[in-house]
Amino acid sequence: MEITDQQHALLRRSRNGVLVTTGPGGSPHAGPVWYLWDGAEVRISTPGTTQKVRDIEHDPRVAFCVDDQVAGEYVTLYGEAAIVADERVTELTWPLLLAYLHPQEAATRWDRINADGSRVVIVLRPVRIAGRQQVR
Repeated sequence: MEITDQQHALLRRSRNGVLVTTGPGGSPHAGPVWYLWDGAEVRISTPGTTQKVRDIEHDPRVAFCVDDQVAGEYVTLYGEAAIVADERVTELTWPLLLAYLHPQEAATRWDRINADGSRVVIVLRPVRIAGRQQVR
C-alpha cells in the first residue's frame, strides 16, 4: 500500500476523521472521532462501551476517512481494527491528546474522560487506501 506525501500530510494535520464500522445486522455505523496518525497506523481513544467498539469486537473490518474541504483532498483507509484494552491505553492515548491540547489541558481532559477507567484504543493499520491520487 502506497500513501503519498500529500496524504501523509493530510492525515497528520487533521484532528477529526470518520470511523466506519459494520453495525448490528450488517448496516454501516459512521461516527466522527479524534485520532492520531503516526505514519503507519491510526489510533482512536474512546470509551469501551461505545457502539464502534462493540462493532469492531464483532467484525474488525473498518474504513476511516479524513477530508479537507478547503483543499478538496480526502483519504480513506481500510483494514482491520484492533482494540487495546490493557495497561497500554494511557501510553497510546497520551500522544493523541498532546497533539491537540496543551499538556495541562490534556491532563485535565484525561482525568475526566478516563475517570471510570473504561477507555480503550482502537488501532487501525491500513491495508488499502483510496484518495484523489488513487482515483483515475
